Amino acid sequence: MITWKDLNNALGDLVSQTLKEAGLPAERDRQDVSKPVVRRSYRIDLTTTDGMGTDDYAETGADVEIYFYPANSRRPRDEVQEAAQALRCALRPGIPVGGVVLEIADTIETDMSDGVLAIMFRLEWVETAEETGEPMETLIYNGEELTE
Repeated sequence: MITWKDLNNALGDLVSQTLKEAGLPAERDRQDVSKPVVRRSYRIDLTTTDGMGTDDYAETGADVEIYFYPANSRRPRDEVQEAAQALRCALRPGIPVGGVVLEIADTIETDMSDGVLAIMFRLEWVETAEETGEPMETLIYNGEELTE
């Protein structure tokens, strides 16, 4: 089972590594309180959802928003464009979480407003329930024992 915390940490690791490799190392802001924004930093907002399912599986998803605050708030365009390009390229193949890769469900949307980059996308995956009981090694069919 992929937990909210696992997904949040995997996204944070991917974004931090990508920005560092692009020459834009940024601090991750995890605060939920109002305070001055640290420049250069990023924040991840994650909303997980549970969809339809049965006893055997569950359709699960997460809406992801990544906000990047460039070092220069007065002239952010070049830095924001570079961060957007690097992050789109890193996110396209999917996000590795707990031994699986979660793929983006539709598109990666980017927007710049007030000098802040916003990247938005949705992840969707299906989780199967763990099997219970003992594995069947012998089948009895019409009173006759069948083995592998």
